[in-house]
Amino acid sequence: MGLSRRFAYLAAVAFLSLAAVGLAFAAIHRPDELDLHADAIAAAHLLSTPIASLVDAQRQQAGARLISLELPGWFAAVLAQAVALFYFWRSGHAARWRDALRARFGSESAVRFVFGATLALIARAAALIPAFYVWRVDRIMGLSDALTRVWGYEYVLGTIIGMLVAGFIAAVVLWLVDRTHQWYLYTIAGIIAISLIGTLVDPYAIAPLFERYASMQGALAQEARTFASREGYPNIPIVVEHRADRIPVDAAKTQGMGATQRIVLADTLVVASTPAEIDFYVADQIAKLNDHDPLNLALIDAAIVIFAAALAVVLADRIRFRRDDDPISRITLAAALLSCVYLLAVPIDHAAVSSMQLRADREAITMTGDRASAIRAFVRAGDERIEQVCPNALGRILLYRTPSLGQSAVAVGSATSGCR
Repeated sequence: MGLSRRFAYLAAVAFLSLAAVGLAFAAIHRPDELDLHADAIAAAHLLSTPIASLVDAQRQQAGARLISLELPGWFAAVLAQAVALFYFWRSGHAARWRDALRARFGSESAVRFVFGATLALIARAAALIPAFYVWRVDRIMGLSDALTRVWGYEYVLGTIIGMLVAGFIAAVVLWLVDRTHQWYLYTIAGIIAISLIGTLVDPYAIAPLFERYASMQGALAQEARTFASREGYPNIPIVVEHRADRIPVDAAKTQGMGATQRIVLADTLVVASTPAEIDFYVADQIAKLNDHDPLNLALIDAAIVIFAAALAVVLADRIRFRRDDDPISRITLAAALLSCVYLLAVPIDHAAVSSMQLRADREAITMTGDRASAIRAFVRAGDERIEQVCPNALGRILLYRTPSLGQSAVAVGSATSGCR
């Protein structure tokens, strides 16, 4: 092949590749058939028809299937962590690892840090297969187009962060135990401080590690900023979170607190939503800011952690000590029990978040006065996330951190959800 022909061939291949990428990008960033269906529903029909009859029936069936597949993986992940940590303690490996660390490090604080980090590593390793299973279910169901290596990167990154946090907590708590009988008061204060600081720095130090963000642009951005300004938030940042190839979570959310707070909208919904729907999403987040929900949620999360840890320690004290036990090795048993207590903590957390969300939905309608657009937004988001209008009780309690579509629709003024 001559040089000119080879150049022409390469140019054609490059052009076709770019065209394919462009078409794929356009396919991701344009409304699909479900969005067009949501757009076509008349306002009167939205207000007079149960939301169960408005959403896509096939996606509702898929939502039921999704819950039935994800619940076993969820329980397996929790159980695997508890069993792995309990075995590590009961077999004596925890005590032997503690002794090996003491032989290696001259500092007891270093021993405690590495031991705590080890427990986090064991827990994450035990949950690896169930977590991968749940992610594969989501991918097969069409909720994510992200590659396996992306999921793996995030899992490894989450493991490293968990190890650092667990090591730090183990070192600090045991250091406090050595120095004061009121160690639990300082520990409680520390948990609350960590929760508040984590919420404060989340938009700039935590969230960017896992997600990509960009400033909202175009006519919808101007609409959102105008609405926020009218409601008393002229300078709050409104950003878009990249979800086009990833599992859709929240259509909108707040991040940060006080000076760092911002409103985050999912790009998959921004590209298809009407201006009135964007107004509802922004109003929903403003309602949360007005009621100080980021602060309240940080405090609730801290309280749940404190309750769960205290219950795990009390239960651990009821189990007979091994001959080689000491405060360090006993952390393993407390961590195993904490994994079990997690089953109780999740419904409490989800109930608190759902209550806040329903209140914000009602307040958002007061701001916009547009119930039809709110229900349209629920229909669109529910179809995208394969979320059921009427999930079973176990799925709603354990897998849905926000209200079901049926609960949300009734909260904003729908006559009925259509649930039986």
